[in-house]
Amino acid sequence: MARIKTLLLSGANNHDWRRSSPFLRDLLERSGRFDVTLTENPSAALEDAAALKSYRLLFSDYNGPAWSEAAKANFVAAVAGGTGLVVLHAADNAFPGWVEYETMVALLWRAGTGHGQYHEFEVKIADKAHPITRGLGDFRLWDELYHKLVHMHNAPYRVLATAYSAPETGGTGRDEPMMTVQQYGQGRVYHHVMGHVWPGDGAQHKGCSMMTFENPMFQKSLLRGCEWAATGDVAD
Repeated sequence: MARIKTLLLSGANNHDWRRSSPFLRDLLERSGRFDVTLTENPSAALEDAAALKSYRLLFSDYNGPAWSEAAKANFVAAVAGGTGLVVLHAADNAFPGWVEYETMVALLWRAGTGHGQYHEFEVKIADKAHPITRGLGDFRLWDELYHKLVHMHNAPYRVLATAYSAPETGGTGRDEPMMTVQQYGQGRVYHHVMGHVWPGDGAQHKGCSMMTFENPMFQKSLLRGCEWAATGDVAD
């Protein structure tokens, strides 16, 4: 089976992209399903429209300065044309006001969004029929639980998994989406809301470590989401 050629977009984030992005590259490649190019200058990489056509999957671990107009136009055209897109955690904070991106992601960190303490919580599979979650059970995860993500531009989306945002940890007292899927033109979009890691050595805060990323079910659900976004199915 041919590997899925993937462009991993990184180079800026309010989270520790210098650890998360290499970890993600290695995780995808170790699975045997992906061939990953990691760029720390996504604006420049996306400006090359001819090279972009060779990728079946775009993976955003990026939350930083706006890309060039050419890069944005090529990105939109690629996803609308059928290239899969994965949006990880704080990548849903990115690009306020870019309507096309906000429509792709559907639920974003905008005014009013927040999170409580970094803590352990249960991720519950809400839709067991989707290829990504087919056969997956509920699991526990140490992470930053985003709450009150803002639904932008009435973009349709489908919730695959949720987590209860407990008031005692600073949450909302309601179930919040943790995994969603969307369609943008011909492109499939997987939004993996989980994935917190702050810079640091972890001595004072568990969120400084790679604990979230090292969780086997975090990895499994993310890999399945990547495969679905690129191909439309998951090889169980």
